[in-house]
Amino acid sequence: MTDTSGSGRKGRVARGEGEVTQWPRGLVDYVPKGEPGGAPPLEEDRTRNRLLLAARLLSLLRARGEDVDQEIADLASAERAFRAGDRRRATERVEHLLGELDGRTRATASTSAVRGRTRQAPGDRDP
Repeated sequence: MTDTSGSGRKGRVARGEGEVTQWPRGLVDYVPKGEPGGAPPLEEDRTRNRLLLAARLLSLLRARGEDVDQEIADLASAERAFRAGDRRRATERVEHLLGELDGRTRATASTSAVRGRTRQAPGDRDP
């Protein structure tokens, strides 16, 4: 991916770490915070948002009664690395954790489909 921010710089930009240079559908009037080309503020930090996503997914799995003790320990390790400023390690750990969670939820979904049922939220009706 080449820098296209108009700064005149040429070279590689780390995936997910640069500024938004192409506008996804539905993203209207987005104004980034902070200095152009600088590190994103905490609320726009990709790794921090991935840590929050992993925490939410783990809370959902726990609410379904699944054992998530090991995954919570993995999340805590990624959060410690992030707080210590080791972004590379934090990103690696949270991406690995999200990959594990994705595989786990896909396996659960396919097992439910094989049994001939799907999980629905309370109040949902069959079509």
